[in-house]
Amino acid sequence: MIIDWEHHYLPEELWIKKGGRKAERTTFFEHGRPRGTLNPELYDAEEHLRIMDAVGIDVAVLSMAVTQDNTEVALEECKVWDDRVAELGKKYPGRFVGLAPIPPLGGEKALAELDRAVESLGLKGVVIRSQVQGLPLDSQQLYPFYKKVSALGVPVFIHPSGVQSGFSILDAPYDLGRSLGREIDLQVATTRIILSGVLEDFPDLKLVISHLGGGISAVKERIDYYFGERGMKGSRMSMPFQYYFDKLYFDMAGFRGGMNAVRCALTTIRPSRLVFGTDYPQNFMENPMEIKGYIDHLKALEIDGESKALMLGGNARRLLGL
Repeated sequence: MIIDWEHHYLPEELWIKKGGRKAERTTFFEHGRPRGTLNPELYDAEEHLRIMDAVGIDVAVLSMAVTQDNTEVALEECKVWDDRVAELGKKYPGRFVGLAPIPPLGGEKALAELDRAVESLGLKGVVIRSQVQGLPLDSQQLYPFYKKVSALGVPVFIHPSGVQSGFSILDAPYDLGRSLGREIDLQVATTRIILSGVLEDFPDLKLVISHLGGGISAVKERIDYYFGERGMKGSRMSMPFQYYFDKLYFDMAGFRGGMNAVRCALTTIRPSRLVFGTDYPQNFMENPMEIKGYIDHLKALEIDGESKALMLGGNARRLLGL
């Protein structure tokens, strides 16, 4: 079974609300910077299925990252998304599962909607961004959210922030926020989660970091040099850094099937902690059939068959309880 962990969907009513125009790809902005692309394919479930069947994907894990500026608006968008994805799951059984978007600082109303999404609608997890209203993921303000998710026993997918706070050096006419900023932010989020003690306080938390942790394997040796041992100044680790790193999961989207990124990831991340992902339709838009090539390249990796099966679907299946 092949499960696509990072597969984006936006109901048509939300797509239009955000500025989508029929038969066009439209870029929408936050704070004057590019946030994302409104591909028409985002809301077309039939097109999703057509591509999935053509490239060999059995199950798509649908997600959406909500707006950061207005919690009330974000929560209303979440309710619409949760309902529509639950409907898709019933219409196409076994093909789509959903990760509920949620504003984690939305208080009791947001946690109640998360309860509804998981317990009543059958969604299989939750998705948040690598920053939350400018706060890092080790902020104590997120602890009620972590407590709730731990109690529900569902995974948290950490998607890149659309527009990052605190990275003014990326302000340039080159779209550095989407190309580099998202990956830097994921590396920072991964490292802060470990050093801060989030995984000490919530040992059962199941976190899936997108885009191979922003390519964190390329700098993992440097991180180990500074923070590898327990008791490092300022940290709350009672165990070595690697102990917590091995508790995290990482999805394989974001690099458009680049195998150099995958091979680099395998130098520090165990296959039992990797989940296949495409970032469709935001990636592979020019030629979705390239997804099949990506899958074929993963199957051809010089690692054992069991590891490849775990990466392509087994790990995601276990995380989602499928």
